[in-house]
Amino acid sequence: MLVDNPGGLPRGNTDDPPTVSRLRDGVPSVIDATDALEGVAAELGASTQPVALDVERAHGFRYTTNAYLVQIRREDVGTYLIDTHALPDLSALAPALDATWILHDASQDLTNLRDLNLHTTDLFDTEVAARLIGLQRFGLAAVCEQVLGFSLAKDHQASDWSVRPLPTDWLRYAALDVEFLTELYRRLSITLHDMDRWEWAQEEFAHVLHAPAPTPKTHHWRGIKGLGKLRSRRALAVARELWLTREEIARDKDLERTRVVRNSDLLKAAQRPPTNRRQLRSLDSFRSPITRPYTTDFLDAIERARRMPEDQLPPKRVTHPAGTIPEARLWQRLDEHAHERLLAVREAVAGVAEQLGLAPEVVLEPRVQRFVCWAPLKPLTPEALDQRLDEGGARAWQRELVSQCLFDALR
Repeated sequence: MLVDNPGGLPRGNTDDPPTVSRLRDGVPSVIDATDALEGVAAELGASTQPVALDVERAHGFRYTTNAYLVQIRREDVGTYLIDTHALPDLSALAPALDATWILHDASQDLTNLRDLNLHTTDLFDTEVAARLIGLQRFGLAAVCEQVLGFSLAKDHQASDWSVRPLPTDWLRYAALDVEFLTELYRRLSITLHDMDRWEWAQEEFAHVLHAPAPTPKTHHWRGIKGLGKLRSRRALAVARELWLTREEIARDKDLERTRVVRNSDLLKAAQRPPTNRRQLRSLDSFRSPITRPYTTDFLDAIERARRMPEDQLPPKRVTHPAGTIPEARLWQRLDEHAHERLLAVREAVAGVAEQLGLAPEVVLEPRVQRFVCWAPLKPLTPEALDQRLDEGGARAWQRELVSQCLFDALR
């Protein structure tokens, strides 16, 4: 069972928590000029408080994952909203931000901040901390609700942050994302110490801080939902060529790919390939103002697939690449013994997690579990298992917790 109030964490009544939608100091102005940025650097540099940061991107609207707004707060000087589309280099702020950084779910934001020439060596991730004390919901609003007793308004979480000018309501939302991070940092730190998990947290923060930049999510044409409806390799070739054409257009226009053509319309065009403009534009996505100028490109893609030699057509079924670990759902079919090892390891990890009041993926990430189990250890020894865990990315505190029970499970 996950603990109800880990470490006696102080918090308000969360049965019906109020939602905070107002800022203590009002909505800050947006900083979008170099001289104003220099003033921000001077004000931030006069403080020694931890630095709360957040980044807004344009998920679902842009092809890239660039930052369009950065929020920075220090409790004794206030909150600053910086337009990073206008100011893509924030190195002027770097000396002023030489302190503990507080972020929520830092892995994505750190990449953006590094692209803006901001770096830190001291991180506190409030999402990681929330997981380590046994909270069951990890979004910022949910953590505020469980720890502080109130929630945050999240009205504009999925907004297009690339638009200019940004509406006042959006700016209020952005500032709220850093308004209470310092208080979360304080309370979560106390609870981690009380639960004797502060060292675990330090290892996790270091892991996040020094991890390679996240590999951009791989979008592949075989990920089109409903692709199994295509019965012939020729139809699959049409889907692939249309997908590749859309990808090129989306990249060039910096638009999220489904804003160029929806996947459902790509699939329809692959099922019954249009032969002229009228047929192609009978599909909604292909007659949109964004896509109409590229009608010839899409028709050419269909024609390439029609003329493609048989030996160049994509196979109906993809084989698993050698040297990689397949998805767990395929293991029973691919390697029954590896599947049995994985089931045993999952059960062992779940047992440790239950005793600690943690989710199993916090005790040992599923990717590490798969890394341990896919290839058998020969010979199976405690030392070999610990080395395998280390190579898979398990931190020292995790190895200390699970090594013995995994050895017993595998043996």
